[in-house]
Amino acid sequence: MNIERYKERLLAKTRELEARRRQAGASARAPGDAPALDAGDESLKNEQKEEQFRGADADWAVLNQVREALDRIEHGTFGQCLADGEAIEEQRLEVIPWTQYCLKHQQEVEKTMSRRTPTL
Repeated sequence: MNIERYKERLLAKTRELEARRRQAGASARAPGDAPALDAGDESLKNEQKEEQFRGADADWAVLNQVREALDRIEHGTFGQCLADGEAIEEQRLEVIPWTQYCLKHQQEVEKTMSRRTPTL
């Protein structure tokens, strides 16, 4: 496994996500171009800003995972499943180099999450 290549990809992803988060945050906080004509227009503007914030939140979550993967490189554990320490499939790392789990354990995590029910 070429760890240095993964490290470069992860560093590039870090830069990309940080730039997108800065841009989305600035855009979402920027004042509107023109005052809203009515409550419907205002509602639409607010919804668009909320969508920008949700995108920034999603980028933040991935950015944390990328940083954790870089930490695993530094500690010599990159490419090992966090659940059992076994090797993560190379094909999986090619697609998502910040992945924390092998395919088997990722499916278990997703299955567990799908069983959760929202609470108020």
